[in-house]
Formats: sequence, structure tokens, C-alpha cells
Amino acid sequence: MRRNIFSALSIFSLIITLFMFGYDSSKWYGSFFNYLYDLSIFTPFVLGGLGIISAILGIKGDIRIVLIVLNAFLMFLFLGAYLIGIYGFQNP
Repeated sequence: MRRNIFSALSIFSLIITLFMFGYDSSKWYGSFFNYLYDLSIFTPFVLGGLGIISAILGIKGDIRIVLIVLNAFLMFLFLGAYLIGIYGFQNP
């Protein structure tokens, strides 16, 4: 039972992180994601780390591997976006 809860938590954090990557602030759900970004700019990394840790503790097998890979992939996407945003848009 505990492994199912950890897998569900990993899926939930994966979905929230995925929606944070491609949300539209003008839609009805934009205020929730604006709130998450207002908490900290590193909220997607916290959610991704939580997703990876809970996937490791979750159901064994292919589900575990898929959840770890997808959470890590989204963390790398956010890392790339943040590095471009911080270092790529500086004036020469």
C-alpha cells in the first residue's frame, strides 16, 4: 500500500511539473501556477526531486524506471530554460 502512495505522489509531482513547464498565465489555471512560481523560482526542481525520490520508493518494475526518467527529463528541461534565462539574455 505504501508503495502505491509513493508512486501516486511521483505521478502527481510529474503532472504538476509538466504543467508548470507549459502553462499559460491567461487561462483559468494560470493563477495557481503563478502562485507556485511566486513561492520560489526553484519550485519545479523541488517537485522534480520529490518525484524522483518518491518514484525510487514506489512500485518496482517498469513504472519506477519511467517515473524516474520522466521526472529527471523535466528537471533537465527546467535547468536548460533557467540557464538560458539567466545567462543567455544578458546584454553584451
